[in-house]
Formats: sequence, C-alpha cells, structure tokens
Amino acid sequence: MRVSRRISFGFTLLELVAGIALFAVVMLLITGAFLPMINKQAQPIYQIRAAELAQSMLQEILARSYDENSDRTGKTDAGKYQYCGSIDTANLLTETSSALGNCSTTLGVDSGEAYTTFDDVDDFNLYCNSPIAGSVFAQLQGLDTSLYENYSIKVCVENAPELLGLATRNDVAKKVTVTVTTPAGEAIAFTSYRSNY
Repeated sequence: MRVSRRISFGFTLLELVAGIALFAVVMLLITGAFLPMINKQAQPIYQIRAAELAQSMLQEILARSYDENSDRTGKTDAGKYQYCGSIDTANLLTETSSALGNCSTTLGVDSGEAYTTFDDVDDFNLYCNSPIAGSVFAQLQGLDTSLYENYSIKVCVENAPELLGLATRNDVAKKVTVTVTTPAGEAIAFTSYRSNY
C-alpha cells in the first residue's frame, strides 16, 4: 500500500499574524528613534532664516540716528549739535563732563511715527512688548514673505552707559537686542550697540 505524504508550503494564519505583529513593533522602534532626527533637520534652515531677519533688522536700526534730538543736518554751525548730549572735549568720556545738548529721556516710538517714519534707534523699542511678524517685516524689506511665515521679531533698546564704563551717562550708547523666534519655537538673540555719533 502506498502512503502519500502531503507536503505543505507557506505559513499558517497564526504565523502570519505573529510576523505582522513583530514587524509592527520593530517599525515602531525604528520610527521612534529616527523621527526626532527628521524634525531636527529643519533647525539649521530655521536658524539661517532667523539670522537673515535679524541682520536685516539690525541694519535698519543702526542706520537711524542715535536719538530723536540728534542733529540730522550734518552741519557743525554754532548752536547746532551733531550729537545729542554732546560733551565738552576737555572732559571727554568722563562722568562729570557737561552736556551741551539734550538727549531724549524716554526710549520708544515718538508721537505719530510708524515703521516707515522711524528716525532714531530707540523707535524700534515699539517691538519689545509686541513683536513684529517675520512675514510683515519681510514684506517691508521686499523679501519673499512665504519664507518667513511663523517667525516673529522682538526688538528691545536700552541705554548702555556700561559699554564705555560710564555708569551714570545715558547719552553715550544704546544696546539693541533683536530676538527672532523660529517656527520651532527657538528664540535666537542678536545684540549690537549704537554709540552716540
């Protein structure tokens, strides 16, 4: 009598289900390990764009006059002061030097001014408590606004007499801090100084 053996090839249903479950666990571990790296790949691009925005903003700010009361004519006629709070040259850069003109006592935007009419450094202090959107600033600069969506720019201006070692003199330098927040929520600060010249 002849016995026939049945040879089966393939997997049973139970083996297939177990294989799928094992594959799912392995894929979960792999994606869990690599997903954070994928998110971090965009960080350098965000940082470059933040640096572009900050550089543009700092150039705009530092191109303005030191103070609202600075003489913008460039003349040195008698009675005109090229610099607000100008000091006598005999006592240059001392705590006791006398001021020949007056710098404004408050930092911030002057009455009736907007971004397009800002004329001195501390006008940009308007953006310290209410940052300007990156796309809005990009539009003012004539840049592609779509590249700067979800960025924000905060600008804070403060007197910085310590820059020249003159603790009581608020007419010698201003510190400008531009903080750009990227779409990922990273705040990157850029600082520059503007002296009274």
